[in-house]
Amino acid sequence: GHTARAHLITHAVQRHVADAQAMRAIGFCVGVDHARFMAQAFNAGGVKAAVLLGDTPKAERADLLAALQSEAPDRPRILFAVDVLNEGVDLPAVDTVLLLRPTESATVFLQQLGRGLRRAPGKRGLTVLDFVGTPNRRFRFDLKLRALTGASRRQLREHVQQDFPWLPAGCEVQFDRQSRELVLENLRQGIGVDKRSLVAELKRLGDVPLGDL
Repeated sequence: GHTARAHLITHAVQRHVADAQAMRAIGFCVGVDHARFMAQAFNAGGVKAAVLLGDTPKAERADLLAALQSEAPDRPRILFAVDVLNEGVDLPAVDTVLLLRPTESATVFLQQLGRGLRRAPGKRGLTVLDFVGTPNRRFRFDLKLRALTGASRRQLREHVQQDFPWLPAGCEVQFDRQSRELVLENLRQGIGVDKRSLVAELKRLGDVPLGDL
């Protein structure tokens, strides 16, 4: 259930982030209830969290973002965001990003990733934890991974099998065994689904008069 998934996420943060009490993180959530639930789970686990929503007043939003990047001992370690922070916000101190909402938009994925890619004094790197599963067979892992690597869909299978050996220096992508198998199967399905979808779409359109273009 939701509680078990929240426990999995908090455990993964503790395992992959060197010091959760020192991190400055953003978690991108599906909706308001999701963001509040995740903030509650992290607070219960001893990691101070807050929620940032699209209707959060500007002054409060500015205060939360400033606090996240500050050295204050009582600052939030993570902000769970809904419909904000995808673009147009400069947060150089952010060093951890949690992807908790599915998106097949490469643009949105890169915007969310970009929230942690700015350099800042004392910042050693960016940790991205992607918890998005496969809600159905149509979910496209290839779109996300191609946006990240620039590889073709067929090249991606080799990249995944070999733990992405051609990433830039200082970058790495890690899959556990089960996740790797799931992603590879999704990539295999995606190649066939794309062709069938294209044929179906062409049949649906039929002959389109030049004047209609």
